[in-house]
Amino acid sequence: MILVLFPSVFTALPRPYNVKMDAVNTQYIMRWDWNHSMANHNITLSYSRSDERSYTEKCIGITEERCDFSRELDYSGSYILRVRAEGRGQMSDWYWLIFIPDEHADLDPPSHVVFVPGDAMVTVSFKEPMTEQNTPMRSVLDSMFFRLQYWEKHSPSKKQEKVFDTTEGTLFPLKPWTEYCLQVNAFSKPFNKTSPYTQQQCVRTLGHPPVWKVLLAFLGCVTLMTTVPVYRCHKKRTSLTSKHTFPSSILHNTQDPISLLLLPQEESCGATAVVAVQVEQTSQGQQQQVKGWGDVEAEQDSGSSSIQRGQGSSSQDSGIYSGEDGGKRSAGSTTT
Repeated sequence: MILVLFPSVFTALPRPYNVKMDAVNTQYIMRWDWNHSMANHNITLSYSRSDERSYTEKCIGITEERCDFSRELDYSGSYILRVRAEGRGQMSDWYWLIFIPDEHADLDPPSHVVFVPGDAMVTVSFKEPMTEQNTPMRSVLDSMFFRLQYWEKHSPSKKQEKVFDTTEGTLFPLKPWTEYCLQVNAFSKPFNKTSPYTQQQCVRTLGHPPVWKVLLAFLGCVTLMTTVPVYRCHKKRTSLTSKHTFPSSILHNTQDPISLLLLPQEESCGATAVVAVQVEQTSQGQQQQVKGWGDVEAEQDSGSSSIQRGQGSSSQDSGIYSGEDGGKRSAGSTTT
């Protein structure tokens, strides 16, 4: 008899990978990755305490990539968790994970933080981290405190700290009328846990501002009130000079051209001419020439007007002198 053995071919399913536990406070969620090309397969998980050999199944036959252990695991316990893929009579190898909540779980920062400014002080209130059952984390952590970090907004490198054992506190004394930025976190030294800080918030303390700040504000107001009118005046003058062209006699003048334009028009240019008027004197029988002054509106007409009046005066003078000669001759005849 010849016995021929044919080795059976058995292909095991690939097990899940990238297995990890996301744990914050008392919320424990196990996550993993696995090959989604394996159709009609699912995942089964189980867990057990480290000092026990029996396992309790959890999340049996699921297709998701997460399983919540928050209600099954105690904060002070130590556990072994395992996960594998199953389907069609096949199973993958287990993936094992050791999890100790009070060592591996992170601590959340406080919530609902409120900063109320006062006279040279700030009052702080917040809500401490909570468990998955909505109870304070101090119910599972024997010792937990809160660290408040604060600093002046313009000096972030000079941070100061104050520790509270309650969810309310007061920072005093602080500088009045000064803006402070604050943030708070929770920590437990026995469990070696420290939460992240909350998002910083900035508030301004109340009280009387320092004298130098009052003076600075006053000087700023005075400077603003004097600078704006001067700037507007300068802008207006610049627009005037840019729009109009002035004669060279004005531009080369040492005075401001704008001031020349704004001078009151009290004087006007004019030209004068001599006008001869013939008046007959009956008492003496002689004629006298009376000269008067007249205003001429246009300077360009002064030349021609003077010439015409000069010619008129010459003719009139000839008449006067002729009259005088005639008179003398008549007197001579009579005497004769």
